[in-house]
Amino acid sequence: MSQHDFNIANQLFPATRADLNSAFVALASNSSGDAEPATTYANQWWYETDTNTLKLRNEANNAWVSICVLDQSNNNVLSITTQGLTLGATAITASGADINLLDSLTRGSIIYGNNSGVTSELVKGGAGTVLTSDGTDISWAAGPPTLTRGQIIYSNASGTTAALAPGTAGQVLTSDGTDISYDDPAGGSTTLGDVGTYAFLARTSTASGSTISVGSSYSGSSLTYAGVSRSGGNNIIIAPSGSPSGTWRAMGHVGSAFTGFNQRATSFVRIS
Repeated sequence: MSQHDFNIANQLFPATRADLNSAFVALASNSSGDAEPATTYANQWWYETDTNTLKLRNEANNAWVSICVLDQSNNNVLSITTQGLTLGATAITASGADINLLDSLTRGSIIYGNNSGVTSELVKGGAGTVLTSDGTDISWAAGPPTLTRGQIIYSNASGTTAALAPGTAGQVLTSDGTDISYDDPAGGSTTLGDVGTYAFLARTSTASGSTISVGSSYSGSSLTYAGVSRSGGNNIIIAPSGSPSGTWRAMGHVGSAFTGFNQRATSFVRIS
């Protein structure tokens, strides 16, 4: 450790030689010492030994600029003081706090930009949660339900992700235009009176104007199950037997016939 004023005085040669050697040692050691050199120059190096800090005198020769701190015990650079850093042609714009996030991340966490545009840490969600976005920010939310065999995932009436249980054997997935469900296939049921089944029905009203218009809908209460028979005298007899439930659509047409008593019957399909 040596310091020098780097001013070689007029003196005899042995003293001059000693003075020069002292100056060279000061140069070689970066003017190292606990205190700053008594005489300073612009752009002069000084290694402050009590703090292990390498410093450079500024151009105005009125202050020191700290360059780095050395770890003398482990022979490495402990820290570098800088307002900007460029790697190759790329300037590093991240702050120290941003970079420190990399070192402080906990297991499962991710780095993202928060609502202030600041680099932040999003800690891992709970078991089974998934990473979601509202179009602006990200967060952890409940994941899809645990499915059992045959179930499917859908959005229910509340807009919540839910599991739809499988239907019974032979049923198909249907939609009413809003929600989905399993139901018997159209025309697939053979149970009397079920939606989608056909029946031979007669109008309960026997008035001359109580016609049946094909494609029109009729309440089950205005209809009756019927059958047709012919008597020995070739009279056609329609035998009513109980009214169905629901709403039915006429699949045939029976118009005006006689004045007075009229029985009209045709094929109907239940629509609801």
